[in-house]
Amino acid sequence: MGYVSYLSGEITIDPPIPWSQLHGSRFVCTPARKEYERLVWLRLVEEPVETDEGTLIRRSAVAIRVSTADELRADGLLREVQEIVAAHGEGHTFTGRILVRGSESPDIWRVRIVDGRAVEERPTLVWPDGVGEQV
Repeated sequence: MGYVSYLSGEITIDPPIPWSQLHGSRFVCTPARKEYERLVWLRLVEEPVETDEGTLIRRSAVAIRVSTADELRADGLLREVQEIVAAHGEGHTFTGRILVRGSESPDIWRVRIVDGRAVEERPTLVWPDGVGEQV
């Protein structure tokens, strides 16, 4: 794809990936790592936890989310999702999908995780007479 792609959706991670496995990960967006540098990032949540020493913040990654940057080109999406799964996937289940729509019809496809691998799926158009065509 050499033009703008519109990405939506997310892939949830169960159980969430704890911060101890994420600290320094290149898949966590930080002030040093800009939104536009990747198509997908890990979505972090922060949860306050009461301890004897006071309130601590527990961080974990609960999903693979799409970048919020403008002017995305999704040609590297499959590779980027697979990089995250390869780095952090052991012991975790990934559910959901990331949908890609191009600026021209009928450019639409999605990425999801099947058996620990990121896969690209393209839809099939089925006409009323039952004949199907790849779009």
